[in-house]
Amino acid sequence: MAIALNRNKNSRKTAGLTLVELLVVIAMTAILWALMLPALSTAKEKSRRAICASNLRQLIMAVREYADDPANDNYLPNCADNKGYYHSIVLSEAVFTNLVDLAGGNSNILYCPNITFGSGAGSVPQHIQNIGYVIGYSYLEPSINMSEKSVDYTVLQKKMPLTSTNELFADANYWVPSGVSSSYFQPAMKIAPHTALGAVTTQGSSFTVGLPGTSSASIGAVGGNVGFIDGSVIWRNILKMQTNAASSSGDQFGIW
Repeated sequence: MAIALNRNKNSRKTAGLTLVELLVVIAMTAILWALMLPALSTAKEKSRRAICASNLRQLIMAVREYADDPANDNYLPNCADNKGYYHSIVLSEAVFTNLVDLAGGNSNILYCPNITFGSGAGSVPQHIQNIGYVIGYSYLEPSINMSEKSVDYTVLQKKMPLTSTNELFADANYWVPSGVSSSYFQPAMKIAPHTALGAVTTQGSSFTVGLPGTSSASIGAVGGNVGFIDGSVIWRNILKMQTNAASSSGDQFGIW
């Protein structure tokens, strides 16, 4: 017995996206992502600035606790490295260890969350053997006596209490001029922890080399957190910052 199948001529085969439709979807997704990415980066940077400010408050409290210890006779931690030189972003091994201990073992408070140490050739190490530790903030404590008869100098400690207007730490907007080098940093190295979208990096490091410009501002720095001896922290726009010597040799600079 023959059987005839009744086919509905109006039925339509279900089809997926055509190639053109798929390309349109991909293009629209890319456009939306491009529009959202700056906003997401800006939000992330604002969050990191808040963490940075919190770190500075805790760091200042550790420094004050150090000074309050009767054994330290109200002196702030020395700003000199192991060899007696001052670079605002280098602490001696002893001072670094003391501050970490006072912070309950939390070394993160010594580093802005935007500061990274790369692993490429010529990268700045976090610990320089027999010199000290590179930190993520500029320590602004130095009192340097220069000799009148030679280029020798002595790095002295300051004593508490200081006035509340004394700046103690600032974000490490730091640079080395072209042609200047030391056992610490390469010529033309620049640090810009806070641009509008985060830190500037080269080869995964915030201690950049090979970029044009002569300062942190020239590679996009827009400002930084500044911490005061009374524990307060403010955000300071880069237009309100001043260039200062950031080493006892006077050949490295920072803005705060």
